[in-house]
Amino acid sequence: MEYFIAKTFAGLETELFKELHALGAKNCEKLSRAVAFEGDLAMMYRANYFCRTALRVLWRRKQFTFNSNRQFYEQIFDFPAEEVLSPDGTLAVHATIVDSIFNTPLYASVLAKDAVCDRFRDKFGRRPSVDKDYPDVQFHLHVYKNEAQLFLDSSGESLHKRGYKVRNHPAPLNEVTAAAMILKSGWDGTCDFIDPMCGGATLSIEAAMQALNIPAGFYRREYGFYQWKNFDRQLWKSVRDEADIKDDVTINFYASDIDGRFLDIARANVQKARLQDFIVTERQDMRYSNPENTPSVVMMNPPYGERLSVDDINILYQEIGNALKQRYAGCKAYIISSDKEALKRVGLKPSRKWPMLNGSLECMFQEYELFSGDRKQYVTQKKEQA
Repeated sequence: MEYFIAKTFAGLETELFKELHALGAKNCEKLSRAVAFEGDLAMMYRANYFCRTALRVLWRRKQFTFNSNRQFYEQIFDFPAEEVLSPDGTLAVHATIVDSIFNTPLYASVLAKDAVCDRFRDKFGRRPSVDKDYPDVQFHLHVYKNEAQLFLDSSGESLHKRGYKVRNHPAPLNEVTAAAMILKSGWDGTCDFIDPMCGGATLSIEAAMQALNIPAGFYRREYGFYQWKNFDRQLWKSVRDEADIKDDVTINFYASDIDGRFLDIARANVQKARLQDFIVTERQDMRYSNPENTPSVVMMNPPYGERLSVDDINILYQEIGNALKQRYAGCKAYIISSDKEALKRVGLKPSRKWPMLNGSLECMFQEYELFSGDRKQYVTQKKEQA
């Protein structure tokens, strides 16, 4: 049983915990912006391939205590890095420190890099090179006081980079955030999914992937562990073969936008994901849209005024609220935004809300139950039905 840490955004630890547990991970433990778990090499591959809310998966290879720079160096020197890295390969070391004897993370990472390279020089007469951008092996050091943990980054590029985006919207929705929004909503794929302000169609693509059981990493072409000497291709193939992808679903996905430029981006991404038979893309003004079927789930990422300029963001959010109230009765709506004042202009009482991150932006994700008529009467009817 090996020890791993899967990293995620703050607030998504519960969703990631559930995903890992469902995949068969052992001894899962929620941490801050991460979930620790245990398993074998296949479990590490599964976490990278299937987890929709993971940003990267780290494999702990060494844990030790030290009281001096020399002891730290010797402990890293003793790690058999040649098991994963060749003398002609490349490496990079990233360090985080808390209450440590090191003054800066940079010093700790340089010392660790020197120890690894000196070991190679002693054993093989040559040493790997440093490549900070695309290393064959990325080491992560976590140092707390005089305790250190040495990890290998099995993911490489962040796992939010699914591989289905041809072009990015000017204000893109992070794929991990989009997947988490769908998971938090509780949408189970039994009703239509509508994104009436789709941008690059991230929400619709992530929803279709969940409904069709398409793994999060299905479209990716690179993982960090591809470059390791101990990469087990046969095991990796068997893990990918575990995916039970559906041929079809009985629901529809709708991605629309008022801006034709953004719709072109959405269509390109949908086609790259080979989901054009499932996701209907059309140019449409959300204010005059209607659901094809009721109930449906309506989920959107409207402009925040951060990266896309809006003439009057308060009026925009008021119009969103009016359209939802007047045209989407019987549905559930979900809105994410970093502009909490604009969210109030929606004019609907949220039934649930969650703080979330979209990249570096602190957002609020809110649920609205949409109905026709008086709210008091609607609440009374719900209680009677319950």
